[in-house]
Amino acid sequence: MNYELECPMCDGTALLQIEPGVNTFRKEEFKILSHFYKCSKCEEEFTTTEIDQINVFQVYNQYRQLHNIPSASQIKLTRERYKLSAAKMSLILGIGQNQYSLYETGEIPNESNSQLISLVTDPNVFKAQLIKRKSLLQPKEYNKIHDNIEKVVISKDEAQFNLENIFFNPFSTPSEFNGFQSTSFEKFANMVIYFLQNAFLVTRLNKFLFYADFLNYKHSGFSISGYNYAAIPLGPVPQDYKTVYDLLEEHNFISTVGYETEYDTTEKFVQTKDFDSSLFTQLELESLELVKQKLSPLKTKTIIDMSHEEPGWLANKDKKELISYQKYAFYLKHF
Repeated sequence: MNYELECPMCDGTALLQIEPGVNTFRKEEFKILSHFYKCSKCEEEFTTTEIDQINVFQVYNQYRQLHNIPSASQIKLTRERYKLSAAKMSLILGIGQNQYSLYETGEIPNESNSQLISLVTDPNVFKAQLIKRKSLLQPKEYNKIHDNIEKVVISKDEAQFNLENIFFNPFSTPSEFNGFQSTSFEKFANMVIYFLQNAFLVTRLNKFLFYADFLNYKHSGFSISGYNYAAIPLGPVPQDYKTVYDLLEEHNFISTVGYETEYDTTEKFVQTKDFDSSLFTQLELESLELVKQKLSPLKTKTIIDMSHEEPGWLANKDKKELISYQKYAFYLKHF
């Protein structure tokens, strides 16, 4: 994101402004942090396509949260879980293919389609929908889809008591606390791997992860990992981070080894898998790299002090509450 641009109306410099505002969508009002540029010379105000998108996504995200509508990434993930093309998914749902494709890229479904898409995240409900549309499919094709759904039902039942699924449920409701992103265990694990060379101690790593997720939200309106962050005395951290790192070790993403500091012996993380860049968008990779470049040369104490200046931590530290991406990411002080 550019924080300053040449003014298109004069030869002045326009600076990015962020102010509280209200936008109306489908007859409902939503509070947003409105982004726009204002020229320091002629005082004209204007936006760009990128800025317009951030403003729109803030409204869409809150509408999804209010009405429990899956995010675009969750809609796509549901289809992929059933091993279907967009064309076949739209046929089974009874939604036009072009219209359905727009839902996977961020457009908000109408009320009836929203309800249907929410319901079919449950494989048993989707199986009932498939049976209703059986006549539109060839027998062999129908049987293949039906078998895939049965496998999802079994895996869903098995995952019910799985810690990984409890902490990283990709179908949890989009909210201001997960950055309106599908929670992804693999993406979170690979974020950890990405930072380990420069942040192999827990306290330092927690800050790298916080800044990467919140920076990406600041630039796009979405987090990277879809994970929650809490404010504790040492600064912002991934919620239940000790259990989460144990999970990463259990799944062979990282391991723990002894590490000698100047004062004592502690433990550090080392990676046991390679970083998988294919899981991330270009913007997400840029956010990861920006955080690594800025924080890597700094001492851990300096990074902790920086995190203690962040509005999101200051507002939530007394009660150790979760930090809202929507309320605080746009006000990151050090990025």
